[in-house]
Amino acid sequence: MKLEITKACADSLRAFTQNNYGIQLKSSHAHELVAAYLGYSSRAALLADTNCPMSNLMQAEIIVLNPPTLFVDQRLKTLENLPSGLPSSYMLAEGVYAPIVADEQFSGKIWPGFHEVAMAFAEERAFANLRMMGMNPKEINWVIDFDIKTTEFDVLMTVTFDYPANTKKPLRHSKVKITLHRVAGDIGYSEPEVLPTFYHGDMTDPDFRLKHGID
Repeated sequence: MKLEITKACADSLRAFTQNNYGIQLKSSHAHELVAAYLGYSSRAALLADTNCPMSNLMQAEIIVLNPPTLFVDQRLKTLENLPSGLPSSYMLAEGVYAPIVADEQFSGKIWPGFHEVAMAFAEERAFANLRMMGMNPKEINWVIDFDIKTTEFDVLMTVTFDYPANTKKPLRHSKVKITLHRVAGDIGYSEPEVLPTFYHGDMTDPDFRLKHGID
């Protein structure tokens, strides 16, 4: 699967540049670019990965196809003898990810970015009690903060919900931590671990903030 999925993506990228821009991309260049889009510094690094290999993509519950354009742009600068006229790295992503998007085995697992993943799971968990009480969370003027931290093996996203907006004494409703464990490269992840914390108190009270570790 490791070689099959990366080869499919490389072939797709070559077809994409040829059909849409009349640019013939070498197989070696395509494979190096595919590796970059999957989170690797080179194709050799992709093939050497034994912790989160692309062969595990079938096991992923979450697939995030958010092109690392800055990372890919740097890789484009280091590859020698690339053909001229290539479109932006954001546009090239369409050709790279096309086989994954088209594969029915990944249906329902693909997300456009980490922010979308975090908000979906955070809102589901944070607002469950409100919905049970017959309240519509969308009618509340929330102040939402999103933070993301990445490590070699995990992505930790934290979403906080304060309310109401534009007030001198904002109240914190909840903070939800969503952890994604890497399964395949930088695109495939396990089922999210969702840990909510609910608050009851005045955000302007120093003792309350100290108790809950709020900066």
